[in-house]
Amino acid sequence: MRKIPLLLILTFFSLNPTAISQTLIDNYSLPNKLRVFIDGCERRDGGCDMDFIRTEITAVDFYRDNQIADVFLLINNNRSGGGGRQYQLMFIGQQNIHAGRKDTLYVNTKQTDTDFEVREKLTRFIKLGLAPYVAKTIAGEQIEINMKTDPGVLEDTRQESVDPWNYWVFNIGVDANIELEELSKQINLGGNFNVNRITDELKISISGSLDERMRTTIQREPRVDGNGNQVLDADGKQIIDEVENNFDVSEFGFGHQLVKSISPHWSYGYDVGGLQNTRFNYKFQTSFRPALEYNFFPESEQNSRFLRVNYGIEVRNNRYVEETIYGTVKETRVLHSLRASLGLSQRWGNLEVGYRLRNYLGDFNFWTTGLNISAEVRVTGRFSFFARLEGNYVKDQIYLASGDFTEQDILSGRVTLPSAYTIDSRFGFNYRFGSNLNNFVNRRFFGRANFIGND
Repeated sequence: MRKIPLLLILTFFSLNPTAISQTLIDNYSLPNKLRVFIDGCERRDGGCDMDFIRTEITAVDFYRDNQIADVFLLINNNRSGGGGRQYQLMFIGQQNIHAGRKDTLYVNTKQTDTDFEVREKLTRFIKLGLAPYVAKTIAGEQIEINMKTDPGVLEDTRQESVDPWNYWVFNIGVDANIELEELSKQINLGGNFNVNRITDELKISISGSLDERMRTTIQREPRVDGNGNQVLDADGKQIIDEVENNFDVSEFGFGHQLVKSISPHWSYGYDVGGLQNTRFNYKFQTSFRPALEYNFFPESEQNSRFLRVNYGIEVRNNRYVEETIYGTVKETRVLHSLRASLGLSQRWGNLEVGYRLRNYLGDFNFWTTGLNISAEVRVTGRFSFFARLEGNYVKDQIYLASGDFTEQDILSGRVTLPSAYTIDSRFGFNYRFGSNLNNFVNRRFFGRANFIGND
């Protein structure tokens, strides 16, 4: 008797062969294309090119609204030890059958890679990350995947595992800027060098820079005699003299840093520095600052979040161009400082917050505190805002030069004026409406030949 119900069920499905397949199709209907939203590319270097990505990846639809996308792709990056960059690609499923799925890929680039090479490699990894999602769309049926590799590339990778430079990287650069007008000219000359060695356990850097700014202005003034009367030429016209004013500002500096990791959270190290900055009245300053730092998050998560607290004691030796308002031309002072920095890069946007507090141990009346905030927040898929704010309360301007200064000295930036505070801010919002599709690239009539002057 128990076999009769089973026989009836089998007979039913044998007479209705489409019953099961029809149920599967109803529960799982393939979409035409995957909807993708990318965040982080517009903030990055030239290697992350959204126009190139949209042109090379046509099997998906790119959306401007993150809330209706099937997949949210967040791109973060940091500089790597060899001078290149490491990109973190976070693929986050949001809608339909992709909800809850997360994948992360890392893309390493070399310092010598051009923007063209970086964007090709980055786009190739974006394709790899999107492939499992695209496979569940109708467009995925038309995609061909080439799983072949170049043996030469793998051979190069094996050879690079033994670095003949032992992770040392050297950079040397020079630059010049010349601006000419009828009554003024400005020449900026600069140079820099950097040597570093970065591994997971140790960071060493040595750097130096030179910046010379030379500005000349010409003022046309009528010539007068000793009594203040105008002087005329043979034709009875007033004589105009051209008075030339020269202003030079020079800056020179060097630095050395060594940082040793103790654990995934703790590290210690020191900074050594020297600088010449006539604007701040420094004929030359040298400093040494040993410090200890704690990161509340493991360093392996630094691409997406970090919270660091750094405390150090610093010794400074100052030699001044002019005697300071405190009557000194050279001095050695000891100070201590606390620095904290928070960084978050998440689906809702980016937030960076920095705080510092320092004071001189010899006199606690000399101290400075400051806060800076940088945020780009997406409130909804259509509304976003950004804010950048830096404020400092300053009570340690021990370098201020005494004496009187001309208007030209002040306007040219040759001297620093006393100030109890500094504030710099910028903020705004953006609201977008209309089509959400973002697939097409059209660069016709793009740019204006890169002229930087007035049209």
